[in-house]
Amino acid sequence: LVFDVRTSEEAELQGLDLATHKAHSYDYIDKLEAEKTRAVESVEVAHKIAEALVSFNLDAATKHLNTSSGSSSDLYMAYYRLIENLQMYRPYLPDSLFEMQTAKTLVSPKNVPAPGDSGSAAIVFTDIEQSTASWEECPEGMNKGLKIHNTVLRECISEHNGYEVKTIGDAFMVAFESVVDACKFGLDAHVVLYKAHWPSELLDVDACSQVVEEQWCGPRIRIGIHWGAVEKELNRVTGRYDYFGGTVNRAARVEAACVGGAVAVTRDVLDCIKQVSTEPSNMDSSILDSG
Repeated sequence: LVFDVRTSEEAELQGLDLATHKAHSYDYIDKLEAEKTRAVESVEVAHKIAEALVSFNLDAATKHLNTSSGSSSDLYMAYYRLIENLQMYRPYLPDSLFEMQTAKTLVSPKNVPAPGDSGSAAIVFTDIEQSTASWEECPEGMNKGLKIHNTVLRECISEHNGYEVKTIGDAFMVAFESVVDACKFGLDAHVVLYKAHWPSELLDVDACSQVVEEQWCGPRIRIGIHWGAVEKELNRVTGRYDYFGGTVNRAARVEAACVGGAVAVTRDVLDCIKQVSTEPSNMDSSILDSG
């Protein structure tokens, strides 16, 4: 047997101490949860601000900053100074920096989820052939032509349910859930680019001149497609998913081996089309085996 030899006053005081300790513990937990919530909200707001700044959308960045609850932190003060500087120097910055924001107003892409949840996707790379030489020969014409090129490709990407992963210079990386959609994107892109109204000075450049008999007009783009297993990962700065793995590397090599005006695909792509396509005759193209 255990006997409690404390006086009633001692027992009462100890009970009060325990209750006080519990109250402090609950208060600490509440404060900890509040801090955790505020930290999560701060990260989300910072992500929105960074995404807006990537596209040089200064108004959106300022709006997110003003509605945040962490405006007193060093990070938010740094954002304030950065936005103020960008607004001050906006008249001196080239319009090309704001191209991403402009493209979003010109094209309204479908809300396509990032492909690859099944573990596989069609990866497409595009690139303008002889672009370096064309830029050196006609920089003003290429500047105008690049905006047309980007608008056309984004419209075709949207039309065929593609997911724009990123652009690198004048090159696009796009992911498709359907290999048929990927191929149709490539074929339609060439047709629309051929029919586009290119600046006259750009058409005087050898690599962009019109050749009616070969149905070439404007910049020639190479398009490479491969289908296979992919790993995708969210880029917290851009808010877009990126893709990694052998499928991506092979698609890039296929594009590099292609010629302007053509769509190069791997045997895996052709095999996949034969399995899933029920309307091969609708794809108005010819297939050339390059080995």
